Amino acid sequence: MDIKVKFWLILISLWLFAPAKAQESQQTLTSGDRKKAEQAYNRGVDKITQKEYQQALAELDEAVKADPAFAEAYVLRSRVKYQLGDYQNASADVDMAIELNSFLGEAYFFRAFIAFAVDTGKVKGTDLDKAIQLGYTDALTYYYRGLFKLMKGYPQDAIYDFNMAIEKKPNYVNAYHDRGTARYQGEDYQGAIYDFKVAANFDSRFAIAYVNMGNAKKKIGDYQGALYDFNEALRLDSTLSEVFNYRGEVHLINGNIELARQDFEKMISRFPSDGFALCGMGNVHLKLNELDKAKEYFDRAITLYPDMGEAYLDRGLLLELSGDLEGACSDWQMAATLGIEASGEFLKECRKP
Repeated sequence: MDIKVKFWLILISLWLFAPAKAQESQQTLTSGDRKKAEQAYNRGVDKITQKEYQQALAELDEAVKADPAFAEAYVLRSRVKYQLGDYQNASADVDMAIELNSFLGEAYFFRAFIAFAVDTGKVKGTDLDKAIQLGYTDALTYYYRGLFKLMKGYPQDAIYDFNMAIEKKPNYVNAYHDRGTARYQGEDYQGAIYDFKVAANFDSRFAIAYVNMGNAKKKIGDYQGALYDFNEALRLDSTLSEVFNYRGEVHLINGNIELARQDFEKMISRFPSDGFALCGMGNVHLKLNELDKAKEYFDRAITLYPDMGEAYLDRGLLLELSGDLEGACSDWQMAATLGIEASGEFLKECRKP
């Protein structure tokens, strides 16, 4: 059994970097009273610093009313609306800012930021590229572009952006963590372990870093290290139910059948239809040579998840042990069709004369 790893990507707070106050304009603008607008804008910045977001919104309303062409005020108002949960109007404000000033890098960044928070499928990588091209090159921008590349399946490209984010902010916990995820996906497990460890050192409560570090250690055969990390993750956050599956798998590898049983049962008690926990229990019974019980669990997993290749692979092993090579070969073939590479070795048994 090889349980698929779930990675958690962390969206961080918008307010890591406080907004700057507007400098007094030297231009005479016919679109409105820029001086009055800047004064209201700066009062809005003060309110944001004090976390008085409704008052900040009122001040920024005054700013754009005084000068409807004040693009920076639309961006900042967008941030406040986002903070207040008004995502639709936050998006409208940032679009207006770009319409007014297409060279405002912050606006492109924040449009991407809103999309990350609301619907990651709507994130435009071109917005992040544009923000950087226009000089909006702080750590946050590089981090989110790296995150976008990682989510799109380009871990090596993502590493460059995470490197840039870390260069600009050396204690950037999430950049280390997500660079570790990118390295894991690129099969650089030692590099991933390093990054997850740094993230956990910076933030001793970062349970997810321990989860992912444990899975990386499992990949290199450091099962004791993996168990330590999974235990630490659950100590920090007992709601991370997937860890029971990961730890149970390691217990199976180590031959600790009873401990594996306990972990898979804990997962099933929380999520009775979890396919990997069901397969885990099937493998527990398989190790105990309780073939009928094992088959019940594999059958249930396949009934619930007919596209779960791992379940077919495991049931095939059971059927072979039961003397049903034809049934085993059928299951292994289905596993191969569903993308389980390990099934290839077992299918060799089916080709023997």
